[in-house]
Amino acid sequence: MGFTLIELLVVIAIIAILAAILFPVFAQAREAARKTACLSNCKQIGLGVMMYAQDYDEGYPIDSWDLLPIGVADNDLHSGSYFTTMQWIWEIYPYVKNRQIFTCPSDPTAKTDGWKGYDIDPNNLTYGGACNVDGWGIPIPISYAPSSYIIGTGVGPNGSNCNGPDPGLASWGEGPHVMASIPSPASTYMIADYGREVMETTWINNLRAANYTAVYNATAPRHGASVDNVEPWHTQMQNAAIYRHQLGENIIFGDGHAKWHRGVSITSGNSAYDGIVSSDGLCAREYPGTADDAANCP
Repeated sequence: MGFTLIELLVVIAIIAILAAILFPVFAQAREAARKTACLSNCKQIGLGVMMYAQDYDEGYPIDSWDLLPIGVADNDLHSGSYFTTMQWIWEIYPYVKNRQIFTCPSDPTAKTDGWKGYDIDPNNLTYGGACNVDGWGIPIPISYAPSSYIIGTGVGPNGSNCNGPDPGLASWGEGPHVMASIPSPASTYMIADYGREVMETTWINNLRAANYTAVYNATAPRHGASVDNVEPWHTQMQNAAIYRHQLGENIIFGDGHAKWHRGVSITSGNSAYDGIVSSDGLCAREYPGTADDAANCP
């Protein structure tokens, strides 16, 4: 005995309702898997940094203000002669031996987003005395950025000097650091999902919303939660696409451990979010701290 038209329509309607209920669940499950894969990347990167620190008297990796060759040929230009300031990746590479871990599966523009530093300019293979290199380029797909207050920037004797003299990085708190110099490594952001190539306190909204640059092709506004009620940021914060993982981001801390944080709860210079106000907007830490902490960020 066949089904009547009404019965068929009822069955179709039930299937449509179930699909409408289940498809978002499946999408969330896929994103949860990507978040877990990214967190695994972060844990491997954090472990690589800790292994590096053990070998270098508890010193964190550093970038190079005067541009050095990266010394690793496992990149998109297949050369170790690429000159760049961004050295931290290549310093921990011997410990991780896998450049794929620097790409987050939920980052849609890891290989195209210049905001995050991806750059394969052949000029960077030799500065030739003309200094026609992009000193902030990274010749691999990149999704993560280091805090300039832990993974600092040093000046060596054998670089290209294309960035000019040291502008006073150490006095800004952005010079080389050892683990003992960080007041609370387990609470201080070190490397994270980020929308730019270097994590700076004043640009913390690129950490709170790490896919902002991918969505809007612009940097997120300065100064954290202090601008949360300013348009267009106030409306943009409601757009789930600007967050990398289910309205949040993965963060590696100064002691090497990693975990996920909801974007709006990330330290932002606003006491409502347990932030610490510093001279340029906030302090990249998780705990409220004291007035002295705020004055001596990080």
